[in-house]
Order: sequence, then C-alpha cells, then structure tokens
Amino acid sequence: MIRIIVIEDQWLVRDALVALLSLQPSIEVIGHGASGKEGVTLAAELQPDVALLDIQMADGDGIWAVREIRRLVPSVRCLLLTTFAKDDYLRQGLEAGASGYVLKDTPTAGVVQAIEQALAGKIWIAPSMQSRLPGMFRPDALSKRERTVLKLAESGATNREIAAQLYLAEGSVKNLWTEIFGKLSAKNRVEAIAIARDKGII
Repeated sequence: MIRIIVIEDQWLVRDALVALLSLQPSIEVIGHGASGKEGVTLAAELQPDVALLDIQMADGDGIWAVREIRRLVPSVRCLLLTTFAKDDYLRQGLEAGASGYVLKDTPTAGVVQAIEQALAGKIWIAPSMQSRLPGMFRPDALSKRERTVLKLAESGATNREIAAQLYLAEGSVKNLWTEIFGKLSAKNRVEAIAIARDKGII
C-alpha cells in the first residue's frame, strides 16, 4: 500500500482527488492540507511515501514545499500537480527535488502511474510536456543535492563524510543514493558515478 498526502488549496479539487485516489487498491490517503506549510508539516509528522502538491497555494507554494520536504524528510517522494504547463514551473520543480509534474487534466490512471513511478525512484512528466519540450528535461534529471552527492563521492568521500559536509544524517545520504540509483538505473555508487560522467551530469 502506497501512503500519500494530498496538498491542494481548492477544497473541491482536493476532496475529489482524495476520493478518487482512495478508491485505488494500492493507495492509502493518510492526510491532506491546503497550503505549502501544511504540506511540510504533514510530511514531517506522517512521513508518507509520496506527497502530491499543488503549485500555486497561499502560505508556501508547492515548489517551496517540495524543497522543504526533501530537506527535512528525504525519503518522501514529491509530485507537483498543476493546471499550468509552464517551463519555469517544471524546471524549478525538478531542481527542488520533485519526482514528477502532473497536469490536473491527467486521467486518474495517469496520476496513479506517476505515484507508482515516484515511489520507484523514477521521474514522471506529463506526456504533453514531454513532447513540447524535447530534450529539455530528462527522466534521469537529478536534484542539485543529488548532483552534489555524486560529486563528493567522485572525489572519494564516504557516506559519513558526505553527510557531514551536507549537514545530513547518514541515513538521509543513503536515501539520496536510492534516488540516484533509480534515476540513473545504476546498481551501485561506482556505476552511478560512471553514468553521471558519461551524461555530463558531473
């Protein structure tokens, strides 16, 4: 069962999402909120597998919330859900650490697929945006922190040393490696570093 929270400021949309996703046999909605700050608080308290967040919200937007959630609870995958197919939102969301960008006209099956792929450490981007922006955003897109981990590892740093430099718990660094392995389809650190070099990521 995939445990998720839904953060959306329009109550009608939020209630519809909660109702639709609650019908899915593989998903359990364990909380919902109406602002970025509520999303961060719920993610820290409930530690869901996936957080589904609107972008334009009062009291902390979705992109800010993704950045904070990824900083505080790196194990939580975040998906942005929005009406807007904007390049800047997509770029900022991925850089903040989002695992996907879902448009609100996406069928329920697509939203479920995005949630499942996020949990598997993959990136899901709305198909209409993939075709409109070829080559701009790759499925293996890494967050700034993930790239930093790779660069430090490339220089020979251990997980403990990486954690100390980034002011993280060692377990959080291990979670970041899980994300990196999933996005790069790598089996270990050596392979991840080699792939990242080949792709020009580091």
